[in-house]
Amino acid sequence: MLFSHPILRSVALGAAALALMLCVPPAVAQDEPQEAPKLAEDIHETVTKLPVTVILFSGKSYTGDMILTYFRPNGDGPFPVVIMNHGRSAAKEERGATPRQRYTSVARYWIRRGFAVFVPTRLGYGDAGLDPDPEYAGPQCSDRKFNVPLGAMLKHIGATLEFAKTLPWADTKRVIVMGQSYGGFASIGASAEKWPGVLAAIDFAGGAGGDPEHHPGQPCSPSQLTALLADVGKRASVPMIWLCAQNDQYWGAEWPRTWHTAYVKAGGRAELKTFPPVADDGHKLLDKGLRLWRPVLDQFMAKLGFPPPKSKGAPTPTDFARLDDASKLPFVKDSVKTDGYQKFLDADLPRAFAIGSKGNWAWKIGENAPKEALERCEQNAKEPCRLYAVDDAVVWKP
Repeated sequence: MLFSHPILRSVALGAAALALMLCVPPAVAQDEPQEAPKLAEDIHETVTKLPVTVILFSGKSYTGDMILTYFRPNGDGPFPVVIMNHGRSAAKEERGATPRQRYTSVARYWIRRGFAVFVPTRLGYGDAGLDPDPEYAGPQCSDRKFNVPLGAMLKHIGATLEFAKTLPWADTKRVIVMGQSYGGFASIGASAEKWPGVLAAIDFAGGAGGDPEHHPGQPCSPSQLTALLADVGKRASVPMIWLCAQNDQYWGAEWPRTWHTAYVKAGGRAELKTFPPVADDGHKLLDKGLRLWRPVLDQFMAKLGFPPPKSKGAPTPTDFARLDDASKLPFVKDSVKTDGYQKFLDADLPRAFAIGSKGNWAWKIGENAPKEALERCEQNAKEPCRLYAVDDAVVWKP
């Protein structure tokens, strides 16, 4: 179990005792018990609970405990901070299927860049409790009140930021707010909050009102969201980047452009990058499109003073070939060009790909990638190998 709370423990024991008295199994035994995910110790994964007060659709105030998962690099810091906000399923049972949000692949991306990462599981999801639902925006698809869920999400981000301030290794003078889908919508809202220390916000496939099962590409109340984002744009104070794909089944290709235009026209500062179709649904851009968005996001972060990680001892780039032109790889089989090298291109930085004259090859990630890729290649080839590509450049010399 993730938590040891006396009240929860008492309730669980009481339920088990009552079940024994009635000669029936306790409710939790109807299905195979789910094991809590093993904590990622290499990135110091930690879980806690934080109280947060939100205003519901009814106008009433509600206080509950959100679950906060956070990660950090090795060392004492202080580390700049990323707050990662999760999306929302239209189905209540799906909102309860995951006990807490983790985004470990996102965390590793940022930790390689020296950031600590905080992932709040908001009220209305998983073990934070499904009822009440602070992000309920009304019963009519044509008349959603998106300001209600936005207000609730901003309360969670604010509480996360305040908690981060209590940690000696967190540099809350350098904070990035990001989110995916509904969480991307939250990150747009955060751009107008003027929280001290927040430098920028990042939106992955952000929006609201989507239901791809019943009306793919046609979200509920898109005009209301347009007006709300224009209002946010009037008050926005930090730069943003919006990342989306053409085949997004939640919003389609046009609504993100419309929302971005409204935000920027009102005064917001946001780059919009629309990528080609990703997998079967561009809404999966964050998970499936690293090769596409990583160079773009790295460039955005470099402008803020956070350059991407680099391999140690990287050779000077050459003009032998474009990095993504696998047809130019020498010596290796065609299967390597269509499989192994593609995996290398899908990997994050730092990275290196090495080739031997007999067709042996290897690739590695990490700051020592060039050295390790050469060593691995030469172990297999039993002869010297040479580097073909390092990080984002071809370094091969014929």
